Amino acid sequence: MRKIRKTHSKNGKYRFSRKQFILSALLISILGAGAWVMYEVLYPQSTDEWFESTAVNTHAVSLPEDDAPHQAAMEWWYYNGHLNTESGKQYSFHYTVFLVNNVVYHMVSHASVNEHQTGKHYTAQRRTAGNPSIKKANGFEFTQGDWLMRGSNGNDKLKIITDEFSLDLNLTNTLPPIFHVGNGIISMHGAGDSYYYSRSRMAASGVIKIGGISEKVTGISWFDHQWGDFSVGVLKWDWFSLQLNDGMDVMIYQLRDKKTNEPILYTGSISQNGNTETLSATDFKVVPGQKWTSNKSSIVYPMEWLIDIPSRNIHISVKSINENNEFDAMLTTYNIYWEGAVKVQGSHTGLGFMELYYMDNKR
Repeated sequence: MRKIRKTHSKNGKYRFSRKQFILSALLISILGAGAWVMYEVLYPQSTDEWFESTAVNTHAVSLPEDDAPHQAAMEWWYYNGHLNTESGKQYSFHYTVFLVNNVVYHMVSHASVNEHQTGKHYTAQRRTAGNPSIKKANGFEFTQGDWLMRGSNGNDKLKIITDEFSLDLNLTNTLPPIFHVGNGIISMHGAGDSYYYSRSRMAASGVIKIGGISEKVTGISWFDHQWGDFSVGVLKWDWFSLQLNDGMDVMIYQLRDKKTNEPILYTGSISQNGNTETLSATDFKVVPGQKWTSNKSSIVYPMEWLIDIPSRNIHISVKSINENNEFDAMLTTYNIYWEGAVKVQGSHTGLGFMELYYMDNKR
């Protein structure tokens, strides 16, 4: 056996050599990282802790550079969309990648497909230790096994494979990106600030597979990218992305304090023909209507909303296409939310998506 060399100091006590010191430091780092990963598994963080984020960048959003990942503790890339098959079937989907960099990197993916004709709701989620993203100067590429999310400057690829459903989509942007609140930075006051931009109309084409049957699909998708210095754990929200048939795209974001239900930020945008108008709280009114209660979580979600934007003569009803679209993400992001497709009727018609987050801190 090779003997460990001991080095004496002047006072007669042993001291480590430079090589021993480096090896010891490396071993401690490895053990520390492993201990943290084990702690994450055995004692998952609360929603508040998981959604903490700090941004390094201080400039407004610039594309395509800001399509790429940032040095933030929290960042996400999000898609939703409506798909039609050649046989006349209708589906909707959402796919989100969260890149988290707290003590150690890890990545979480959420995906869902809703079958409109049957009401079936398929969900899947994955969590991976480390940062599996491939470095790109002006884009992103994330892989988790046979899942893929890749994009740059509005030319994107999505691939999801599960036992129940699969998606393989190519997405192409058809309009200029939307920089919310003008420069792409929104202030959530006490909750912090966030960089935020969207591509509101991406042409989608590819293949969907449900129950072993594959069909070609075409449709329309909405893309969001958000990161920054904010804490989502103190918030609950109503969020809408609407693609109206006259070419207008509407985003509405209602953020409230989770404990007091007081408004923190009500904002939105209307985009048409490459021009975007920012909406303040006084520019629109959103009123909840018929509600649905989840049998699993007992959370109550409004399924129908009246939205008025008087300056644009918009007076619409937004209603969920299927009610049972709750996403239980307690295994990965330690929260529960509602995410699903909506139809728009009234002064304007169209399609869209709705995300509702009402989960309290006690779960």
